[in-house]
Order: sequence, then structure tokens, then C-alpha cells
Amino acid sequence: MLTSSDNDIAEALARQTALATRRPASFAGAEAAVTDRLKRLKLPLAGARFADGSGLNRADRVSAALLTTLLVRAADPAHPELRPVLTGLPIAGFTGTLSGRAAAGSGGLVRAKTGTLRGVDTLAGTVTSADGRLLAFAFLAGDTPSASAARPALDRLAAALLP
Repeated sequence: MLTSSDNDIAEALARQTALATRRPASFAGAEAAVTDRLKRLKLPLAGARFADGSGLNRADRVSAALLTTLLVRAADPAHPELRPVLTGLPIAGFTGTLSGRAAAGSGGLVRAKTGTLRGVDTLAGTVTSADGRLLAFAFLAGDTPSASAARPALDRLAAALLP
């Protein structure tokens, strides 16, 4: 789902999360279940809203803090259940939604999830520092003139984190 940014699978996963927590397989049930799970992970949810599972609803809201903290939790050995969040991220220049984006010459060192709506472009993921630390990042841009203008800028930001 993450690698190819499959919105149908994302919605199905949100609804399965609802069912697993004995909530209805609906937008509202999925929102309640996802929010509850993120609260249990102690993620910063101020202002967050999950109107759907795909992120296509204009009422959806996430912060850079929420996205980066989720990535950090996914790397935490105490949360092996979250490891697919990291391993599912597309690799810049190689896989999924980043196969055609080399993140300004990152040579495959950037792993990130894209997000695009008209006027909104995002990139959240990880890079490894020169000393071997995993760095999490989230760049969110609003009121962008076009994805073709925003994407290179987001890629340059991600590449700037590389050693």
C-alpha cells in the first residue's frame, strides 16, 4: 500500500482496523479506530483528523510532528509491529511513487511516502546520517502552484539531509 500509494488498500486497511476494534467498517468507525491506535502509540495528535483512510478527503489533517514521530516509533525496537511502515516506503529513484524521483541525486538513500492533492504536496520518510543514525523527516507544502513545481523542491529538501 505504501510503496505504490494505493488509496483503495489504504481505505480497506482503515476499515479493517475499525472491524478489529469492534467498530463499524465506515469512515467514522475507521477514524475512531485509527485515532485510538495512534493515541495508544503516544503520537502527537493535536489538530489531526482522519476523515478517510486514503488521505484524499480535504478534511484530513496531519502534522509534520505526527508523521515524523510515527516514523521514529516504527524504527523503535519496542514496536516491531510498525516495521512495515519503514520497509514499505518507496525508495527514491527505485521503487513505487519515488521510482522516477531521484530526490536530487540521493542514490536510493531516501525512503519516503508522497502525498498529493491539488495545492498540497508532501514527502515524509527517512534517510541515514553519516554516522549511521536513522533520521525521520516530513515536509508538507500547502498552496502549491502545481505538483511539478513542488516535487523537485521537496526532493531537494530530503536530499539536503543526506551526508
